[in-house]
Amino acid sequence: MARIDDLVKDVPSKELQAALGEELAELRKRVPFGLVYERHLPEFAVVADQEVLPASYATPRDDHGRRLRVLEVENGTAKVVENGADEPTAVPVEELLAVRGLSEKIFPGLTSVERLERASEKPWHAVIKGENYHALQLLEFTYRGQVDCIYIDPPYNTGARNWTYNNHYVDDSDAWRHSKWLSFMEKRLRIARRLLKANGVLIVTIDENEVHHLGVLLEEVFPNVARQLVTICINPSGASGGTGLSRVEEYAFFCFLGDAEPVPTEDDMLIDLEGGASETAKHGVSWERLLRRGSAWYRSSRPNLCYPVLLNKDKTRIIGAGEPYTGAESKRPKTLKGHPVAWPVRSDGRLGIWRVEAARLNSLTERGFAYVSSPPGKDAPTLRYLLGGTVDAIEAGILAVTGKGDRGEVQVEAAVEGPRRAKTVWNRGRHIAGGGAGTQLLTELLGQRSAFTYPKSLYAVRDCLEVAIGDRDDALIMDFFAGSGTTLHATALLNQARGGTRRCVLVTNNEVDGDTAAKLHAAGRYAGDADFEARGVFEAVTRPRCMAALTGERPDGKPVKGKYLDGRPYADGFQENCEFFQLDYLDPTAAELGYEFERLLPVFWLMAGGVGPIHGSAYVPFSIMQDSPYALFSHSGHLREFRERLEGHDAVEHLFLLTDSEDAYAEWCQRLGAAGSQTHMVPLDYMTFFRRYRASRG
Repeated sequence: MARIDDLVKDVPSKELQAALGEELAELRKRVPFGLVYERHLPEFAVVADQEVLPASYATPRDDHGRRLRVLEVENGTAKVVENGADEPTAVPVEELLAVRGLSEKIFPGLTSVERLERASEKPWHAVIKGENYHALQLLEFTYRGQVDCIYIDPPYNTGARNWTYNNHYVDDSDAWRHSKWLSFMEKRLRIARRLLKANGVLIVTIDENEVHHLGVLLEEVFPNVARQLVTICINPSGASGGTGLSRVEEYAFFCFLGDAEPVPTEDDMLIDLEGGASETAKHGVSWERLLRRGSAWYRSSRPNLCYPVLLNKDKTRIIGAGEPYTGAESKRPKTLKGHPVAWPVRSDGRLGIWRVEAARLNSLTERGFAYVSSPPGKDAPTLRYLLGGTVDAIEAGILAVTGKGDRGEVQVEAAVEGPRRAKTVWNRGRHIAGGGAGTQLLTELLGQRSAFTYPKSLYAVRDCLEVAIGDRDDALIMDFFAGSGTTLHATALLNQARGGTRRCVLVTNNEVDGDTAAKLHAAGRYAGDADFEARGVFEAVTRPRCMAALTGERPDGKPVKGKYLDGRPYADGFQENCEFFQLDYLDPTAAELGYEFERLLPVFWLMAGGVGPIHGSAYVPFSIMQDSPYALFSHSGHLREFRERLEGHDAVEHLFLLTDSEDAYAEWCQRLGAAGSQTHMVPLDYMTFFRRYRASRG
């Protein structure tokens, strides 16, 4: 229908346009039952680093929404047509960028752009910069049916220009906004289904803008699969602005394939149902501010909750609560009975209210359930307390008091022995997106603020992965909406906590956010320019964040400040390896003739498990390395030597045999006795897969 709308606009006759429009309006009223959207909206991606070639497509550097057919290229000038126009236009090649339609056949490869090794005995994580639909095709070639868990945080389609479709920012004025999002997601989810193991787990996070559409789409793409929706409290203070109720949550769909089940964990994520937003203990216990926040809570709203709190001399302990104050605000005392006093003073200097009555505060203080959390001597001390849900859990024995801190506050831990199954509502301070494990952590890792909007909490992602594959020590995890790279960081954290060699493959484009792109365009900088690309998410956020998380060192060389919840310094980093790649588009003829072998080697390396260094060449008889899970062979004259060397390498699980002769391939397999290894005829297996991809998989 979207395509028909576009065609109607091109009809010369206004009368005919109107008549067709009326008929289309009637047609839209007759829809089938279920999720209805434009499944096949055309989609293409700019590949700024690729050459503009004849018989391909391109887009103007300063208007990425236009798709031009390139007829020929000569002497730096391209002849192009748009929308089937009769007369071609001559455009300097330097003013064009290559684009790839998602329905086109591609032959993808990889080029390494950075490599970090910190644990030679472990497999490598991989981070790929490129259009994720094309990267997924490559990953289907390497990992079909092998992925334990896919965790994705796709664009939420809020209408706030936070994602692009065909290089246009999609906002709430786009009539096809939801259809574009569903078409965008369906194509990628169908490949995701083929990537997952028979007992794999898919996790998709989303907010209220598309949660219901996504639920129906998942039911369609993943039929007969156990699906559950988890509500995660990510902002207990509530979303500011807007209308309606103040939103505090987002959602995570868990799809458990086959016999996969949630992994029991120490924390069920819901012990403290009323849990607050601030300082979260190891098992999710939260201390809430005693001062009532919100624009309506002044003394006049609840006079009985405006009272002085008496403190010790250095303002580190609560002595007790006084009577409600009825005097003038300007005359409120600074001391009572020789003790300094804390008042519920709001940011504008006026008296507000506390969240509990004076008698309740006295009772909480006596039991260690209220305390002063701010530094000694602060003029306006911060008081915190435990909400009723936490107190009830302590009194019921669900949480055990293990001692008291130096401010008199209780220290608690989960008292229930043995692992438990997570609930479908998660309320943990450590999951707050804008808290210490989200925005603040990213700021520490990068050494700058506002580099990325709304990063996920590290612990929200870690807990999702633990519930999905915490008992799979060597799990393969994938995230093709990598964003700031939280999934790799969370995987490393999970390995640190539970042991194992879980590895992840991340994919992200290098998209520049709308506001930054507008400023760069105003300065005459466009995609493909070095300073424009440097502001993209891969270059500015994903890669430096992953490097900082693993090394403990910021991009400026300084150690990352802060500690994880278990007390380990961020600066310690992790004993993990990671390689960063760029997705390439290979010429099929050159690939078939072996000229693109260097950019196929990383693909074979991934296929073999991403262990050890990438080795091999099309110009040597064979390549085999100690503890590497793959070997390459290309010359019959060295077959005996290769076989002898192979016998001493028990780790080899994949043999890549370089030949264009099926007879030679069959002979080599027989003489090598390769029954215990997976054999691959390259590049024929690769070429066959991608030549058939569109017809067999769509």
